[in-house]
Amino acid sequence: MSEKMRYGCSLKGMRATLSDTLVELGHKDPHMIVVDCETGTATNILDFRDTFGDRYVTMGVAEQSGVSFAFGASRAGLHPVVPLFSAFLTRRACDQIYIQIGYAKANVKMIGCYSGLTTPNTGATHQSVNDIAIMRSLPGMTVVETADPEELRQALLAMWDVTGPVYIRMIRGDIAKYDIQCVPEGHVFRYGKSTVLREGTDISLIGTGLMVSRCLEAADILKEKGYSAEVVNCSALKPFDNETIAASVRKTGRAVTAENHNIIGGTGSAVAECLAEYCPAPMRRVGIMDQYGESGSLEELLPKFGLTTEKVVEAALGLLG
Repeated sequence: MSEKMRYGCSLKGMRATLSDTLVELGHKDPHMIVVDCETGTATNILDFRDTFGDRYVTMGVAEQSGVSFAFGASRAGLHPVVPLFSAFLTRRACDQIYIQIGYAKANVKMIGCYSGLTTPNTGATHQSVNDIAIMRSLPGMTVVETADPEELRQALLAMWDVTGPVYIRMIRGDIAKYDIQCVPEGHVFRYGKSTVLREGTDISLIGTGLMVSRCLEAADILKEKGYSAEVVNCSALKPFDNETIAASVRKTGRAVTAENHNIIGGTGSAVAECLAEYCPAPMRRVGIMDQYGESGSLEELLPKFGLTTEKVVEAALGLLG
């Protein structure tokens, strides 16, 4: 996949995958359209516009209208995809998503870009630290966050197999150290299923999105300290894969969750709900500690808000005693 640059930032990884896969889907599905709200340059979806000019609709800076248009298009037999900054999509257009997409069970696929803290210098207004909590609370909404570009591509290609609304959460990318493949070769993404990436016996490290790579690093550090950590890629946020999570923690006896999101309402909450019902066990949550974000570089923000390998290791050692 070729590396593209925009605003001095690399567009490889997640954003290149989004661009290339939307074009691939457009060739396969003549009824697919893309609805944008003037974020197409940043989200890197303009290749779809340039390839399918009559199937790319921009609504101006009006996310509520964009979601409403997508609902109407779906009722007319089209297959709308709405890739927007997740902060604007899930907060500004929340009522439209709730009523027109969710309540109506509309076949609209939404992609929340720049999730969590990965809109660094624009600060708290653009950082979506509660979008999983919002979307998980909507009845019938499928919610996914993938670990790497390969898994994102598979999720995008498979989203039309899901009847009804889907929300796929993705980061901006451009985190060079972590622009890696986390899922193994031959990995097959399935909606509603999370995956064990590394077997272990002493503790379960359960990560989503950019924190999956941190969990893998933490497992290596814990191994050096004599502990066997199991790493779970918790991509299935709703429907939640209770079976995989409970089986892992039943084996290890304890869990640490890690997410690029508020610890309230996100992955940590979903895992806690699962364990309370199916497998009571001690756990710790690593993530944004019920705070608003702020402006700064990713190199500054991620450590400040605790989204690091070291925090995962610290939480694990606290449970391991």
